[in-house]
Amino acid sequence: MNASQNQKSNILKLAGVAGWPIHHSLSPVLHNYWLRQGAIRGAYTMFAVHPGEAKYAFQSLKKTTISGLNVTIPLKGLAFEAADELSSDAMKLGVCNVLYKKNGKLIGHNTDMEGFAGPLLQHVGHNFILNNAVTIIGAGGAARAVLGSLLALGAPEIRLLNRTDARAKKLAATVNIPSLYACDWAKRQEAISGAGLLINASAAGMSGHEDLDLNLKYMPGDAWVYDLVYTPLNTGLLKQAKAYGLRTIGGLDMLIAQARPSFKLFYGVDAPADDNIKTILLNHLKADK
Repeated sequence: MNASQNQKSNILKLAGVAGWPIHHSLSPVLHNYWLRQGAIRGAYTMFAVHPGEAKYAFQSLKKTTISGLNVTIPLKGLAFEAADELSSDAMKLGVCNVLYKKNGKLIGHNTDMEGFAGPLLQHVGHNFILNNAVTIIGAGGAARAVLGSLLALGAPEIRLLNRTDARAKKLAATVNIPSLYACDWAKRQEAISGAGLLINASAAGMSGHEDLDLNLKYMPGDAWVYDLVYTPLNTGLLKQAKAYGLRTIGGLDMLIAQARPSFKLFYGVDAPADDNIKTILLNHLKADK
């Protein structure tokens, strides 16, 4: 190895997560654990970015040594606007949760579809999805990722709910397929009754937000409830689902699954295959209480 190669190999690769607020993010715990496990010379940190300054901040990444960013609410749409080029997944969803540099350009990508589908297939299985109605709560970027995944997996019926009816109707109209339709929030109990899978892709139930006003009593006994929220770990929706004996998937599973492709883009190597990561994150959440 010559001197220039050795110098390059010793450069600290820096990446991070941007949001407003951002103090609640578990991404630094996750990525820095993988960096240590893989003995990779890198670091991952938080960036509090005000929405009014986000587009400029993102575009300035090209002048820094930062290799890339994960982007969380409410900045995903602004990340999409700031990118020089967009991946096909970002184009499908209209938002980015990843920005990274390639050949001097800022590339916008989205790993939410991959992150959502991985735990779903692992726990629920493809056959269950093909044979059950699904109800989605939310109409933002996360809901779009959920919707895109379910359509790709062949879900036969998708019911879309949002506390603002107009947003759910607009998203359903944009997709415009017979198996997807928006339901009025006032009729939300009808929309979840008989559904084999209920997915919360909204911020409801997150720390600082109200719980969903839903009664899961009339969901089938073998139904699944998948809440993308992970702070708190055991949301009101998941508590209710467990009380009725329903099967559940929490937001940590998706957080880990969507982070793996991000890690590869930022650091150039696969995240270490380590089953301990979920325990690490759980312990971190408990310590913060």
